[in-house]
Amino acid sequence: MRVLSTPGLCCPDCAAKIDKALEEAGIDHKVSLEDKTVSVCDCDHCMETAMEILADLGFEANRIA
Repeated sequence: MRVLSTPGLCCPDCAAKIDKALEEAGIDHKVSLEDKTVSVCDCDHCMETAMEILADLGFEANRIA
């Protein structure tokens, strides 16, 4: 899994919004509200798509792992 830092992830509603959008896009992922991160599968396409989705939702996302 590749990990994205999402500092704007601050509440359960934000986590649910991200989870729903990534699920609808068919991206294997895990959202951690506690760590303010989103982990996605290792494929480059999924990573790029996830970052686009997060940006569309208004979340900054930076790869940290």
